Amino acid sequence: MADETWEALRGTPPSEVRRRVAAVSETLGPRFVKEARGAWRYEFNQGIGQWAVWYFTPDRQVLLLTYEGLADTTPSSDDYPTMEMFYRDVPDDLVALVRNDDELCTTVINKESGETLHWASSVFWCDGSTWWISEGFLDFCEEEGYDPLVNSCFQDPLFPYAFGRELTAESVARLSANEDDEWFGDVVAEVRERLQRQY
Repeated sequence: MADETWEALRGTPPSEVRRRVAAVSETLGPRFVKEARGAWRYEFNQGIGQWAVWYFTPDRQVLLLTYEGLADTTPSSDDYPTMEMFYRDVPDDLVALVRNDDELCTTVINKESGETLHWASSVFWCDGSTWWISEGFLDFCEEEGYDPLVNSCFQDPLFPYAFGRELTAESVARLSANEDDEWFGDVVAEVRERLQRQY
């Protein structure tokens, strides 16, 4: 399942990735979408110990971080060296988006220097056309004997985007409303409008 999700993401044009990501985050609410250091940051987080965070830059690069609290690859909250390793070989301009950002509450801190990095169970990035798994994260997994996709539970926080399948307005609407809510139809209509946008 994790491999299928990864291949589906790799086979999805970046503009379509952003269309899906934006529709999901905007449906969850304004606090899940913000402009950050010249990029757009989108988050999926339902408060159950797993999340996905995306950064889309003007030059069409993308940084994807996933987190699953129970994943084998998740560093402890004070393990800065491992977290820094995860970002190795990711372009500097993408790493700069998640380094020393005081507005982030999910960070790992270097106790000696005070520097911070966005906490994550796995790190991926796109150069505008091709998706990559961070080389540092791959090295960590090789050292520990982990499968980078399976042991990071990579696919779990990506379920709402339905990569490799049709993304319906109804499935996105269910992230913020129940089908028996009287306003469910309004949410579906709003999602349909969001899914018509082009990026």
